[in-house]
Amino acid sequence: MILLILLTVFFSLGASALLVQNYVVDREYQVIENKISSIARIVAKDDRVIGAVTNEVIDPEVQEYANEVLADTDVEFIVVLDNNLIRYSHPEKAVIGGKFSNIEDASRALDGSEHFSEHIGILGAGRRFFTPIINEAGEQVGIVCVGITNETIAIQNQAAQEKLIYGLAVGLMVGLTGSILLANKIKKTLLGLEPKQIATRLKERKIITDAVVEGIIAISMDKKVLLMNENAKAIFKQANLPEIVSMNGEVSGELYTVLFSECFSTKETVSDHSLVLNHLDIVVNISPIWINQEFSGAVATVRDQSEMKHLLRELSGTEQYIDSLRAQSHNFLKQLHVILGLIELEKYEEVKSYISILNKDYHEEIGYITEKVKSPALAGFLLGKSSEAKEKQVLLTIDKDSYFPNIEVNSLTRHLIVAIGVLLDNAFEAVQTQKRKEISLYLHYDKDEGILTIKVTDTGIGMSSEEKKKIFQRGFSTKGNKRGYGLDAVQTIIRSYNGIIDVESKEQIGSKVLIELDYRLEEGHD
Repeated sequence: MILLILLTVFFSLGASALLVQNYVVDREYQVIENKISSIARIVAKDDRVIGAVTNEVIDPEVQEYANEVLADTDVEFIVVLDNNLIRYSHPEKAVIGGKFSNIEDASRALDGSEHFSEHIGILGAGRRFFTPIINEAGEQVGIVCVGITNETIAIQNQAAQEKLIYGLAVGLMVGLTGSILLANKIKKTLLGLEPKQIATRLKERKIITDAVVEGIIAISMDKKVLLMNENAKAIFKQANLPEIVSMNGEVSGELYTVLFSECFSTKETVSDHSLVLNHLDIVVNISPIWINQEFSGAVATVRDQSEMKHLLRELSGTEQYIDSLRAQSHNFLKQLHVILGLIELEKYEEVKSYISILNKDYHEEIGYITEKVKSPALAGFLLGKSSEAKEKQVLLTIDKDSYFPNIEVNSLTRHLIVAIGVLLDNAFEAVQTQKRKEISLYLHYDKDEGILTIKVTDTGIGMSSEEKKKIFQRGFSTKGNKRGYGLDAVQTIIRSYNGIIDVESKEQIGSKVLIELDYRLEEGHD
């Protein structure tokens, strides 16, 4: 930047100096011409000069007068001539009384006219001016020639040019000083970075922001978009909001209201805020931007919540399977311990009787569930939950009117396992502190109407009206931190099937959750 400014100043001043130099030279010649012409006219009007050339007498006073004028005016020569072109004065006294060196040039003034000329004379080449001497009768009686040599002209021009060069040098020094100060100020403003470094940082920033999974969008105080990565554009496009930035670079009013209005009004951070943007569930974090302790805008990170909810559903289903296996394993180990003890006591008849009882209970339990629920995956899951309920000393009953057809494992069965698992787990926890620990599950599919109904009733601690309003808020739970995601996942499943959910609850009496989903099975399922 310093070099660029310095070169700009140098070439600007250089071009100006060339123009000024030509003007100065021309002006200097004009000044010299005005000077020698004025002196010549003054000398031509002097009475001593007029009297001497009129009488054709070489008077020493004319030479003295010419020398005085030379001393006062810094011209090189003043030559007084009569009409015969005889010299009456000259810087070289030896040539006084002789003919003028260039008769042809001087003769041009004998007709009463004035003229400038450049010729080589006794003193060398120079610029001179001829003017006629007129007496009182109006007759021309002689000529006055005043001039200056080219050497003197060159010296004067050189002096003027030296001043010009000095001014140019001063201008360059001022330009250099200004460029250094400007460069330092700009570099300080740019945090000490060079232009190439700034360009590299901008490229790196774009690469990094585009690599971030979350969508990032930042706006200024006047709602101008400062930054928006590719993932943010993709999320807004998925939400059917492709035109979120106007022609003048401002964020759309709809997006500003949804994302930034709260942060702009409170100047505080908004963390893990869930919202629906044109039917797209997203999680946003908005932080204010402070520059020099002044609020300058806000930046928001946006993430599609569907991936997170899918992961939660997967984790929830996996957890249900793990808990079921753990309950069955624990129950099986206890039964093995009983059998082992009877064998060690050599109570073989009792062993036989005990195994028969276990076999009967097992088949009764499996038979009842598999009769109501034909889907193997869902039936196996409910058997696991039944074993878990026994381990927790909870009475879990499947409603006698329940029915679900035999279908292949698909998204519906996976979603049902997640939803029923969440509802049963919540019911298990709700009844733990109650004397009556009873839970009822009703699962029924109406083939004609295409309606799937799920109802879970428990005798648990219930909920207050305030708690019931918040149960579907992501992260809300009365059971501690890092909870409150299960019912949020259930709500997402209900929305995906255009279903409804109804919750009834009374404190210390129990709760009932009813879900209806709109789903039609393909033909061939029984």
